[in-house]
Amino acid sequence: MLMKKEVTNVPELRFPEFDGKWEVKQLRNVATLTSSKRVYLSDYVESGIPFYRGKEISELKKGIVPKDILFIANDAYEYFKNKFGAPKKNEILITAVGTLGNVLRIRNDDAFYFKDGNLIWLKEINQSPYYLEIVLEYKKRDIEKSSIGSTQRALTIVELNKLYFPFPSLLEQQKIASFLTAVDKKIEQLSRKKELLEQYKKGVMQKIFSQEIRFKDDNGQGYPDWEEKRLGEVAAFYNGKAYKQEELLLSGKYPVLRVGNFFSNSEWYYSDLELGENKYCDNGDLLFAWSASFGPKLWGGSKTIYHYHIWKVVPSAEVLKSFLYQVLDSETEKLKTRSSNGFALLHITKGTIEGWQFKFPCVEEQNKIAEFIYYLSKKIGVVQTQLTQTQNFKKGLLQKMFV
Repeated sequence: MLMKKEVTNVPELRFPEFDGKWEVKQLRNVATLTSSKRVYLSDYVESGIPFYRGKEISELKKGIVPKDILFIANDAYEYFKNKFGAPKKNEILITAVGTLGNVLRIRNDDAFYFKDGNLIWLKEINQSPYYLEIVLEYKKRDIEKSSIGSTQRALTIVELNKLYFPFPSLLEQQKIASFLTAVDKKIEQLSRKKELLEQYKKGVMQKIFSQEIRFKDDNGQGYPDWEEKRLGEVAAFYNGKAYKQEELLLSGKYPVLRVGNFFSNSEWYYSDLELGENKYCDNGDLLFAWSASFGPKLWGGSKTIYHYHIWKVVPSAEVLKSFLYQVLDSETEKLKTRSSNGFALLHITKGTIEGWQFKFPCVEEQNKIAEFIYYLSKKIGVVQTQLTQTQNFKKGLLQKMFV
């Protein structure tokens, strides 16, 4: 818990028109914390007032429009609202069970109700609601530490009320909130731009692979019809080295690329073993993770031993590596969609992937397709870089603007 004596009173970075110490206040002195009347299954209807729980709050906080929302009838909402109250504009909700400490300030007057236990409701706020939302987000780790329980942690009103947070004057709160709201708007715009570009790329790829979109050569002539082939006909799939845990070293000559490192750079192991050439991957090689996590990757590192749960995919002269990557990525997304609909996806066998049937254009059209998709991917990458830079800028500001 963040105690009063642990908090300093002057931030490192602030607007020049303000000076003096910030005041440290307990949350109980800033807002009234409450939960809500529990809503039962018998209260649900097919349409009516949106019934938001912790799940929906977490989605809204990420800028995602909630799906599969539950509803309660209008008359039930009016009853709950009149008897127990309901959140309104500029009041704050905090997720209290499951994902802890997600904070949402209500932006509009749209009516909704929520289930107690999942959310804690901050009302009668006597500070800037915008600022309070920001400081609660910044101090999320302290909020999480206040949770109780052994198996499933949960936030409680009693423990949250004990927490201390820093508060400048109301004018300075409003200045901070206004500035950071502008930064958040930029982040939201970049996130939305990236999302739209990714949707466009996905849609274009679907049309390309269904041949709804076809490319022409430099003379404006069409390319030959696509030919259906098994992946095993156009590429070789090589298994990596199967390691026992005790064979993985904390340091050594070669990094060992495991599935866990396939999508992140954490917890690398090493090996001094000298193996056959097909047990190594090098810069530019096409890889495919086939167990637990799935999907292709163009390796961008130095010479590395890849683990047994990864294949190195070596294309023949009939298919370009860049095009084959797009094929594998497209087919994997289809499998993941089936998995999310109840199809169990634990691993893919080598025989299965070699037997996948797919139509391939000639190499010249493959090259045109790969260049076009690379162009789209590069645009997405530029937006992602801008987004990351803006997020890091905000993070740096928060570290200096708050005591």
